[in-house]
Amino acid sequence: MTYGRYIRLLTALTAAIYLLMLGIGAIWLVPASGGMLPPDTWITGYDAARMTNWMMALEEPALALYMGPLHWLDTLFPPLLGLLLASIIWRLGRGWLAMVPFLYSATDLWENAVLRGIVSRGDVSLADHAAALTQGKFALLGLALALLWMVWRDYRRNGPLY
Repeated sequence: MTYGRYIRLLTALTAAIYLLMLGIGAIWLVPASGGMLPPDTWITGYDAARMTNWMMALEEPALALYMGPLHWLDTLFPPLLGLLLASIIWRLGRGWLAMVPFLYSATDLWENAVLRGIVSRGDVSLADHAAALTQGKFALLGLALALLWMVWRDYRRNGPLY
């Protein structure tokens, strides 16, 4: 398989998973949770009170959707996105920077595990921890995207470093 084909397939798979999550969330989850987005989208963070309000607004079907299909899709998406970004950075000759997207992936998966624990137990005592992971996830994703842009620009100007 050529590199171009690999990137196209990985991009298509990552986009399909993301669009599925977005569609399920917009069509079923958000309306069944009082119009509130799930906490892993709250880029500014949250506290126990906000988390409690979201959990109280969740109807039973929305809870099953969040803990079932959305959880599995959200377990697939971060590693796929991390692999996609890291593969491009690596291919552009800056392999030592390719670890940053994987840090994003690890943080997102950690956040998902904490949120799943909070929702399944109904215990919001770890809401501050989950909020820090949510903010860290978005910061690392922003850093990975900024690095990708910088590496791409450098590659276009200077070529590969090999």
